[in-house]
Amino acid sequence: KLSAPQRLFVLGAGDDAKPVVAMAALLGWNVTIADGRPQLLRPERFPEAERVVAVQSVAELEIRAADAVVLMTHSYEQDRALLTGLLGASEVPGYIGLLGASHRSSLLVSEAAAMLGCSVGECCERVWAPVGLDLGGDGAEAIALAVISEVQAWVQGKLGGSRRLTAERVAEQVAKGGASRYLQTQCAIGS
Repeated sequence: KLSAPQRLFVLGAGDDAKPVVAMAALLGWNVTIADGRPQLLRPERFPEAERVVAVQSVAELEIRAADAVVLMTHSYEQDRALLTGLLGASEVPGYIGLLGASHRSSLLVSEAAAMLGCSVGECCERVWAPVGLDLGGDGAEAIALAVISEVQAWVQGKLGGSRRLTAERVAEQVAKGGASRYLQTQCAIGS
């Protein structure tokens, strides 16, 4: 079955959004970059984006449940309005990532919950904050890699799963059989 490309909406067109858009495009995703500041929304700043649009509200974007959204406007007021719009939409996107420190994100989620009349817990179930896997590193590219990695894990249904070995996993795998199937027969040429 051939499925449509993953849709990613990057809300915020600052310089740190450029590597997020570029990395998502490398994965073949359909990327929309949106912001309320038209001066940042020049298509040449985001050549890999499918769409570059000025918006005042998330309702203008027609976001669906299968979509991923990353909020990175760096404006508390914009993030609060956009987050509230996303969480209150008739179709809430399956992935909402919120850039920023834990304290800032906590305040935003708390205020959005109050504005929507729902519990903080309900909002927390919908929002990944701080956005991105904890990969370490500094700079826009490292942050973008962490963000795109987390969205990719969500897309593939692997978020929260660790591939790290545990004693239990080792025992489970060893029980499947010995190492003989991995050993190659070496042939000595010219011996």
